[in-house]
Amino acid sequence: AFPQRPPRRITTLDCGNEPTSVNLMNEMKDLLNRGRSRAWLRFNTINRGDAVKILDNLSNILAHRQTAEFHKKFEGKSAVIVCPGPSLSKNIHSLKKLKGKALIICVLHALKPLKAEGITPDIVIHTDPQNLKALFREENGELVSLYDHWIKKEELEGVSYFVTSSSGSPENFDIPVKEVLWMSPGMRIGAFLPIDLFDYTRVGGSVSHSAFDLAVEFGFSKIALVGQDLAFSSSGDLYANKAELDSSAKRVASLGEKFEVEGFYGEKVTTNASFSFFAQFYKHFAKQVTKETETKLFNCTEGGIFLEGFQHISLDNFIKNEVEKSDDRNSIESIFLNVIRDQGRYKKDKSKLTRFIKDNIKLGKEVQRLSKVAIDIAKRNYHTEEDLRKFDLVQNKTIKKLTKNYFYTLGLQKQIYILKAGVAADNSIRGQLGFHLDFLKSVVNFNKKFIQAFTKQLSLISSNG
Repeated sequence: AFPQRPPRRITTLDCGNEPTSVNLMNEMKDLLNRGRSRAWLRFNTINRGDAVKILDNLSNILAHRQTAEFHKKFEGKSAVIVCPGPSLSKNIHSLKKLKGKALIICVLHALKPLKAEGITPDIVIHTDPQNLKALFREENGELVSLYDHWIKKEELEGVSYFVTSSSGSPENFDIPVKEVLWMSPGMRIGAFLPIDLFDYTRVGGSVSHSAFDLAVEFGFSKIALVGQDLAFSSSGDLYANKAELDSSAKRVASLGEKFEVEGFYGEKVTTNASFSFFAQFYKHFAKQVTKETETKLFNCTEGGIFLEGFQHISLDNFIKNEVEKSDDRNSIESIFLNVIRDQGRYKKDKSKLTRFIKDNIKLGKEVQRLSKVAIDIAKRNYHTEEDLRKFDLVQNKTIKKLTKNYFYTLGLQKQIYILKAGVAADNSIRGQLGFHLDFLKSVVNFNKKFIQAFTKQLSLISSNG
């Protein structure tokens, strides 16, 4: 119902000739609020990543391989996506049978439970845009960064690949594994960079959706979900043992209202607005994938919510009937090893990025010059007709320059919205200039970061071999 930015508040008015029943009114309000919550989750998931952050990773995306290099390389093979749901304890031991026969990809928060069982996944994925080094939790009376809590050498020992986001924290490219790869989930920004960048578009609100999208594009013929409960266990747990995720009352409340839905075995299970939202996207993606490809989808969680579009079977049956019967003798690792980086393409990409960066540093300095001229005019206590004419001319030139790079639009989208709304509401010269002045100040602040990011990246790329 809300394809774009959803409303902050909903007011219900009964305008019929006859009064509507209280129960019906409450049901309508509940559905609207639930829909609004889901819409906000999706809107924030897509936008919180702040695609502008990719500008801080230009050197990283050049130095590290893109996951797109492995697209369609795993046809005929199976992938298992491991999540930290409470049902993971039921079948986690069976994952040992899959080593070398199927790709085991786990979200970062499922790594500890796997390692505790002696299972090393092939890929650990973490595409959340937040900087884990800037977030802390208390351990034994001391504050420990989430990076130090999750990214531990002993936990990552033996892991071959770590997948992060192109718009995530630059810190996530420095992980102690064999190789760090990157993907670009969320906004479609590939067209605005000078190198080939694949936009992953199955954004459903959780990292597991990114893992699913990755498995689909890698060409896996069979994809199974494990530990993807998206519901409370019978004892009220949200996550698996050793997952060590926040299950506080405040955190649970932030996930939205609770309600019952169909479970894995046909029984009723309790979920919440956030988890139900994630499940709805899996339903949407399953419908799309099975329509466009021959990929078979399985939910092997053995608990939690029923995911429409997936075959619901035990993990042991999936291994027995779908993996062990496969005639493909190539191991997962051998497929990875056979994909060699194209050094010629790397050099071309380096040249393109260098030119792109230099052009945008020049653009940023021109925006800086024009913004200063416009701000100086707007700040005057008295404005002649010539002042207003010159301001209009310089402001238009500034905006025209901003359209030269899409990342200005992304970084200033809130300020652009405020400017448009403000000038439409206030026709006075002072009011109009006031809104333009606020916008120009925002341009100056963002442009400063814009130039700094490109300048730093140019230095890093120049020092790369």
